[in-house]
Amino acid sequence: MSIAIDDEDIQAFLVESYDNLDHIEQDILALEKTSADRDVLTRLYRSLHTIKGNCGFLPFPKLESIAHAGESLLGKLRDESVEITPEITSTLLQATDEVRQLLRGIEATGKETETDYSTLINTLESVHNDSSTQPSTLLVHRELAASEDSEAAASTIRVNVALLDQLMTLVEELVLARNQVVSFSDGLDNSSFTKVCQRLNIITSDLQEGIMKTRMQPMGTIFQKFPRVVRDLAIAHRKQVQIHIEGAETELDRSLIEHIKDPLTHLIRNCVDHGIESADVRVAQGKLAQGQLSIRAFHEQGKVNLEISDDGNGINPERLKQRAQQLGMLSSHQAEALSDREAFDLMFLPGFSTAEHVTHLSGRGVGMDVVRSNLELVNGTIDVRSQVNVGTTFRIKIPLTLAIVSALLISSGNERFAIAQTNIQELVRLEGQQISQIETLYDVPVYRLRETLLPLVYLNSVLQLTDEVATSEVAYIVVIQADEYQFGVVVDAIDDVQEIVVKPLGKQLKELAVYAGATILGDGQIALILDAVGLARQSNVIAQFQKRLSAIAPEIESDALNQQLILLIEGPQRSRMGIPMLAAVRLETFLSSNLERVGNQDLVRYRDQILPLIDLQQVFGGSVPEREELSVVVVALSASHNVGIIVDRILDIVEDSLSFKGAATRPGVSFCASIQDQVTEILDIDAIVEMVNPHLLRRVG
Repeated sequence: MSIAIDDEDIQAFLVESYDNLDHIEQDILALEKTSADRDVLTRLYRSLHTIKGNCGFLPFPKLESIAHAGESLLGKLRDESVEITPEITSTLLQATDEVRQLLRGIEATGKETETDYSTLINTLESVHNDSSTQPSTLLVHRELAASEDSEAAASTIRVNVALLDQLMTLVEELVLARNQVVSFSDGLDNSSFTKVCQRLNIITSDLQEGIMKTRMQPMGTIFQKFPRVVRDLAIAHRKQVQIHIEGAETELDRSLIEHIKDPLTHLIRNCVDHGIESADVRVAQGKLAQGQLSIRAFHEQGKVNLEISDDGNGINPERLKQRAQQLGMLSSHQAEALSDREAFDLMFLPGFSTAEHVTHLSGRGVGMDVVRSNLELVNGTIDVRSQVNVGTTFRIKIPLTLAIVSALLISSGNERFAIAQTNIQELVRLEGQQISQIETLYDVPVYRLRETLLPLVYLNSVLQLTDEVATSEVAYIVVIQADEYQFGVVVDAIDDVQEIVVKPLGKQLKELAVYAGATILGDGQIALILDAVGLARQSNVIAQFQKRLSAIAPEIESDALNQQLILLIEGPQRSRMGIPMLAAVRLETFLSSNLERVGNQDLVRYRDQILPLIDLQQVFGGSVPEREELSVVVVALSASHNVGIIVDRILDIVEDSLSFKGAATRPGVSFCASIQDQVTEILDIDAIVEMVNPHLLRRVG
């Protein structure tokens, strides 16, 4: 009597089996390095036993036979009656490959294929003469496996990915609706409706954060496949390669992981195939016979950074230039003008290769254009650093997610645009005579921002929005960091900071590198999202400026370099005060209902920390007013501790040399300065904290 198997049961079996198979492969590779490690053997045995046990409830006898033969071999390894050898490792890896093929067949047809696996089973069994195992030992492991499986089941559940994608789409629509409601409430004078909007804003943000976390996966899900890839390639090319993986716990959106899997695999294959030398060549060069390949993932500036490095022969930039000339891509004059970094970028041109004979793995360079193209599809970038006979490092930067991002909304030429906040370093406002500080050096407009010359890109000009020359008395500069270059984008107005839903551009617009996508604003209008890297390339200002930098460096005047940004605020009794932007971390708004008081200290939950708050009204002797919303300047006391300064109103951010100074008028003030022809008190944050709660300073001291 045959038992009908539900499709959902098969799907659940496949998901669990694939997961176990990934762990089995990693443990086999670990076993090869650590020999008879009992913990690794126990994990291996448990995973294989789970697959075998599940087959007992499903009509998959071939899979059950392979798992049983592998389980028997592992039993001998655990009992130390058989020693681990490269041949046994290869046999076990072959078994995992065959099991994976079987699972794929079951996934496609719902039943096992007609393939004969008797040879594989005989190979597994021939390693040991006596296939019997110790019943008592097996019973212990079965009980242990069952115990751990039940614990895992109590804390986790399996959810269909399509359902998560659907929830994410609904959250995106909710964010758009939230933005529209908040925009509508700004035009109404209704405190009750405003409170409802604020509550909606908080709930939407929390829901969005929760859904985003469900989509995040550790990089280890793709990293775990690379040791097997490196091992097989090293054996095929008779090389010795050791792989090091760091940051496997770094999380990234699931959809992005799928996009970067193939580019990463291609880079790793190239490192092993053409980067790392054979053992005899390495020894002759004074290197260790075993080449080193490292993969590192980490978060930085709101992006995931990936580094793939090898200690091989490196890449010669001169050879790249020569090859580009041979392929007719460059003239000799153009090649001479290229820097080493620009020469490395030649690798990513379509059809470029340094290989004289293309192998099945391709030469270093073949397919690199596809690598860059795939990364740019997800707003990622790739950079190359290499030194001959030292090694090569590929550096990849990709956003954490593509769905919802925090962005700055700006206006230019009667159009509205968005720029992702992860690319923005600061905002500069120029008015009156300050606009005349924008200079033109070698046909490049620049602004002297403290100790650096900042090349400027006029958005109206680059996007050809208008032919009119701007005559406004106020100029706004958005300072952007892209591809290790810093530049400023001059815009007509800075509107707001919002969380926006990124919508991809249609295929007709995908070739426009200046745009990264589009979004729907709260008022229903569509705004294009600017791509910082594409904007830099489109304007060509960065390339021009870098070539001229050495020539114009002596012209920098020292007095212009002493400028610093000051955050102007309104303090008690409408006094004008300033906080150096070097100390200010962020500007935030909190609801007074979110405040909690512990002892004599007001606190608020801020990101991943508890933020102590200090009200300037309390510090300087004024009466503390009732506020529904609090304007807070988050100030850094140290690298790991912040404090929030409650102010009456944010006035402006200005740049000034603070050359006209006067003595402090009261405690908590460093000095007075003339800013925009008005006397401004520059606050001493440490002194203010000492006055209110000295314990905060002792904690960071």
